[in-house]
Amino acid sequence: MRRALSTLLIAAGVTASAAAPASAVNSVPITLPITGKGYTDLRAPLETLTGNELPVGAWRDAENQFHSSKAYVTVDLVPLRGKKIVDAAVYSRETSVTDCAKPRSVELWQTKVAEQPTWFKAPKELTRFDTRVNGDCKAFVSWEISDAVTKAVAAGQEKATFALRMSGGRQYDVSYGRRYTPMLVQVSYNTPPSPATDPRMNGTPCEETSRLVPSPPSLFATVSDADPVPGFQVRYVVTDVADPAKRHEAVDTWPGRPYLGLPASFLEHGHTYEWTAQGEDDHGKGAASTPCRFTADLVAPGTPSITSADFRPDGPTTGAGLPGKFVFDANGDEDVVEFQYRLKDGALQQVAADRPGGSATATVRVPYWGDNRIEVFAVDRVGNFSRSATYAFKVRYSGPSVRTPEEALLGSEIEVSMSSAEANVTEFVYAVGGGPQLTVPAVAGAAKVTVRVTSNHSTSVRVQAKTAEGDLTEPSSSFTRTADSSPAITRDGDLYTFTPGMPGVVQYVYSVNSGPEQVVAAGPDGAVTLPLDLGEQEFPPPSVDVRSRTADGLESRTATYYRE
Repeated sequence: MRRALSTLLIAAGVTASAAAPASAVNSVPITLPITGKGYTDLRAPLETLTGNELPVGAWRDAENQFHSSKAYVTVDLVPLRGKKIVDAAVYSRETSVTDCAKPRSVELWQTKVAEQPTWFKAPKELTRFDTRVNGDCKAFVSWEISDAVTKAVAAGQEKATFALRMSGGRQYDVSYGRRYTPMLVQVSYNTPPSPATDPRMNGTPCEETSRLVPSPPSLFATVSDADPVPGFQVRYVVTDVADPAKRHEAVDTWPGRPYLGLPASFLEHGHTYEWTAQGEDDHGKGAASTPCRFTADLVAPGTPSITSADFRPDGPTTGAGLPGKFVFDANGDEDVVEFQYRLKDGALQQVAADRPGGSATATVRVPYWGDNRIEVFAVDRVGNFSRSATYAFKVRYSGPSVRTPEEALLGSEIEVSMSSAEANVTEFVYAVGGGPQLTVPAVAGAAKVTVRVTSNHSTSVRVQAKTAEGDLTEPSSSFTRTADSSPAITRDGDLYTFTPGMPGVVQYVYSVNSGPEQVVAAGPDGAVTLPLDLGEQEFPPPSVDVRSRTADGLESRTATYYRE
């Protein structure tokens, strides 16, 4: 702030006579707008004179004529409305001195407002200010006027006038005369923070009644400060309503974020607390927020119990993927309003109690058969969790029976038989080799579909049974191995015959001695005979490679024939 203050004064040709007081730190400096300035002269009693220098006291001109002058400045106070005045001063600099041996007798007075003063119509002088000097002859001078400006602003005055003159009879003694640069009025002010509004706890607006909380809540109120200076903060005060001496008070230097610093050790179960937020800076405070209340509920509910007729630790039980019910009971703890549960550390699910302290029934579909467990927490009305209760149980395998041939040729169709012993099965959902899901209606819990073999390795079929309620069983799978479906190659002299090893062959792709591939159409019976010249090379031995192809692009594995 001091650097900013000095910059303003030097730019105006004036330097402060002393460093800015500590109270001016963390405040906003401003040079007040000038609405009137100049000096008066005994020799021109009806005029307001201006110039780069202001004569003060008695002086003689080039013709040795006698003059006596006072200097004036009038400033606009409107920019200070609503502000707290931290520091105010008038600054000037002596440009010439008649006699440096004479004691400095200059005085600054606040006068009645007069933007165009004259010698004959000089404004009434009201308050005199002490002069501060920085230097010897031709010094920098200033006058502290904070109290005067504060009172003028508080009284609603829009302007203030200050006059520079010599004391008493020295106003007419030429030996005391001096000249000054035009006066500047520098003020440091602070705008108080705004009132704290919209108080919130845990992100939601405060309510008229006290709110139950399970842990120290986050506190927040909207507060702003118009001054771009350090020192702005929000003070949070939390008081035990039953024991006001128990009080937590802290400041948050980040006004734009919730306050999270209320210690858990401060709260007692069942106690009601009231809190307010208030903005403050180095020079003032804003209005506090309306009080908010909360009551601490710090006791966790009791551990619930778990029962199930559908999922039991041993014996017959519900199948995987099919619905079964669990009953959770709060055992009479009337704080409990909800239960949360999860299977084998899965995601938590929730179900409401039928009444405070009552029970709840959860319908669960366990995806995997075998040993399982469910973990349950009772939750009270403010979100406190109980210790967990765990229930171990078994789940029956529910997957359908799936039958396919052990082996089949590429391009052939195989029959897939599906059946399920589960009740109310209406259809089967199946996928071939990782393809899209398809459905087939179930008749008496069974169905058959035809699947084409399109892989040279194996064909898998994954099946789930689906009930009338839309529930899916666990999946089952069956695999059919793809038999060798490559063509047979026979030779009669230079004639070579390709015979299909799979249904639907329409073409053969062949290559002689690993040369370029060629395509030949198959005959109506799927075979073809054609002359081939394999040459007389010794190594590598002459050969022909052949694979068959169907109309829809299925290709067999490659068969190779080596000529002896």
